Amino acid sequence: MRTSRLARASGFTLLEVMVAIVLTGLVVLLAYGAAQVSYDAHARLRADVDALQEAQALRELLQDALRSARAPQRPGDPRFTLHAGRLSFVTAGGGPPLDPDYDWLVTIEPGADGLRLSATPVGRAPAAQVTIRAPGVTRWDVRARLAGASGWLEEWPTTTVLPSAVAITMWHDSTPVGLPLQVRVVAGSALVQEGSIR
Repeated sequence: MRTSRLARASGFTLLEVMVAIVLTGLVVLLAYGAAQVSYDAHARLRADVDALQEAQALRELLQDALRSARAPQRPGDPRFTLHAGRLSFVTAGGGPPLDPDYDWLVTIEPGADGLRLSATPVGRAPAAQVTIRAPGVTRWDVRARLAGASGWLEEWPTTTVLPSAVAITMWHDSTPVGLPLQVRVVAGSALVQEGSIR
């Protein structure tokens, strides 16, 4: 009798085994939930960083292109246009990806897949088009200033005159992407990050 009592006392009951399984399952679920939250946060952060890098590359390209903008040289040449959030102008190619040996017709506009910049060389055959998309930029605000004027225009008048400055703010939904970009459209002008251009 003593041997059977000792054997029974040294084992686990069914209830104890079930409680241990339930507790182990709860610990595993909590650990999985914490890992999933961490993974989701990392994926969101990576997407935000990618969108910011795309917007920064686009900002730098726009800054260089706007600084080198050119007025029409001959009748029929493309003009600086700003209409319904679509910006188009001719620029001297300053660096990659725009070949400095050509003038480029640059067009930037928002679309269903984000902000799209396309550039086509003027007077080159066959025309090789450069296209850059920034899917993290869902909308943008672009305005231009007429030389001597104090206000900004959201629509540019039909004229061969270039604006004195262009201001651009990029957005992802309701959040601005980076700082507003303000560029003087004259040779040798400097970029102004925040504030107004005088």
